[in-house]
Amino acid sequence: SYPPHLVRQYVERFVLTSADCVLDPFCGTGTTLVEAKKNGIRSIGCDAHPFAALASRVKTNWTLDTSLLRRLLSDILGTAENGMLDHSLPGLSLNARLIQERPKAARTHSNSYSLDEHENKILPEGFMSQRPLQRLLILRDEIEQTTGSQEVCLREFFLLALGQVVANGAGNFSFGPEIYRTKPKEDYDVLGHFACHSNLMITELEEMQVATIENVSSKVLQCDARTLEEIPDRISAVITSPPYPNEKDYTRTTRVESLLLRLVSDRQSLRNIKELLLRSNTRNIFVNDRDGEEVKEFASIQKICADIEKRRIELGKTSGFERLYHKVVAHYFGGMRRHFRVLHPKLKPKAKLAYVVGDQLSYLMIPVPTASLLGQVAEAEGFRVVGCDLWRERIGTRVKNDTEKRKTVKVREEVLLLERL
Repeated sequence: SYPPHLVRQYVERFVLTSADCVLDPFCGTGTTLVEAKKNGIRSIGCDAHPFAALASRVKTNWTLDTSLLRRLLSDILGTAENGMLDHSLPGLSLNARLIQERPKAARTHSNSYSLDEHENKILPEGFMSQRPLQRLLILRDEIEQTTGSQEVCLREFFLLALGQVVANGAGNFSFGPEIYRTKPKEDYDVLGHFACHSNLMITELEEMQVATIENVSSKVLQCDARTLEEIPDRISAVITSPPYPNEKDYTRTTRVESLLLRLVSDRQSLRNIKELLLRSNTRNIFVNDRDGEEVKEFASIQKICADIEKRRIELGKTSGFERLYHKVVAHYFGGMRRHFRVLHPKLKPKAKLAYVVGDQLSYLMIPVPTASLLGQVAEAEGFRVVGCDLWRERIGTRVKNDTEKRKTVKVREEVLLLERL
C-alpha cells in the first residue's frame, strides 16, 4: 500500500541529493530507505516493531558476500533436510535442483521441534499446522547453527527468507487486506520454498551490487517514533507512512513470523512491543496511556471522539474494544503530536516532510479526516502545512443504522506536506 514510485516522486520534488539525509520514522519494511539508497541519498529509518526493523536492515545491506551466502545456503539446505528426515519429514522438492546440490552434512538434531507453552498462547489459533511448523523449526535451528560463527547480518538474511516462507506459503493465513485464517495445510515444502526465495534474494543482491557505484549509508534503528532518542540532528527531509487510526493490529499481522524468528516469546514480550507502537488500534491501548491528553485543546479531534462514543451508545455496542474506539482516536493524534515535538529539533530549518495517511471510517463509520487533523497537530509543534496531495481513493461502505441501506463512499488517501519552521 506504500509504493516505491511515491517515494521517488517526493525525492524529486524535495530536490534531494547525496548531501542530504532522509528520515523514515515509521520505516516498516524499508520502502523509503531502499528508494533513497537507489538514488544515492543517505537515509535513517526507525520502527518499534522488531520484525519490521529486521526486514529493513536486510533490505538495505548491499555489501554481503554473495559467494558466502550461496555456500551458507547450501550448508543450511543439507543439514535441514537431514534433520527433517530424522523426524520422518521427507522432502517435497519444490525446486529439486537447488535441493540436490546441497551437501549431506551430519548433525545431531533435537528430539522435539515444537513450541513451548508460552509460545503456543500467542500463536493465533489455526494459523499453523503441525508438520509445516516442525519443518520451519528445524530450518530455523539450522540457520542459527550454520551462521552461528558468522556476522549477525548473515543470519538475519536467511531468517528474513524464512519469514517469507512463513507468511507466503507455510502458514494457514492470508491477507485481504486484513489477516485471516485459511484452510489448514497437512504439509508444505518449506525447504524448497526457502531454497527458491533465498536464491532469488541472493541474485537480486548481486544485481544491485553490479548496478551500485558506491555504498550509500542507510541506518535502521528499532525505536519508538514518539521519542526518536537515537536519531541524529540535521535531517533534510522526512518521507514516511505512519499507521492510520484503524483496527489493524500490526503485531498480529506479523505474529507467526515474529514468533518463529524468536522476536517474541510470550505475552509479556508481545506487550513490550505494543507499548512502543503508536496507539492506532484498540489492541494496543493500555490503562496507563496518556497520549490522548496531548490533544485536549483540539476541538476538531474532541468532536470526532465524542461522535464515536455517541454512536456507540446509540447502537448499543458494549464490548470492551468498542468502548475504546473514541480513545484510540485521541491517543493516535496525541502520539503523533509527541512525534512531531521530538522530531522538530532533529530537522534542518525549512526541512520538507511527506506523510502518507488515509482518512478512516473504521470506528462505527464516523469519518476521521486523518491528513487534515494531522496538519493541525503538526502546526502546534512548529510545522507549516504546505499542501495535501491526493494519492488515491478507496471505496468503502457506510451505514447509519441497522435498517438503512448500505451506500458506497470514497475514502481519501493523501500525502500531507509539511515544512519545519
